[in-house]
Amino acid sequence: MSSNERKSLPIQVKVTPNAKEKIGQRAKAADLNISEYIRVAAISDEKVVFLNGSGSIARSLAEININLDRALRDREITTELEEALLEKFGDIYNIFYEILDKLSDINHIEEILEV
Repeated sequence: MSSNERKSLPIQVKVTPNAKEKIGQRAKAADLNISEYIRVAAISDEKVVFLNGSGSIARSLAEININLDRALRDREITTELEEALLEKFGDIYNIFYEILDKLSDINHIEEILEV
């Protein structure tokens, strides 16, 4: 595979100053730089949730997702390994989202009780 095929290409997007600030804040809260944040949010096939205070988990999953996607795109792993990785990563994602749903339910209950 040539170096051109692995080269990252820039994408320019125009946003309002408020949108840029909001994107920057969300990226910082997820402990990602703006490029990583946009890349994860834009190319993920799954629902993406960035956690404040649990950024290390979200960042690790985002990095794994980016690296796995890159390896699959560049065909750096075998089909057999690809299937096993995708299955295990899917299991991790599912468990992670089950936890998020439970946390969301807990936060919702706390909001109701505070009112």
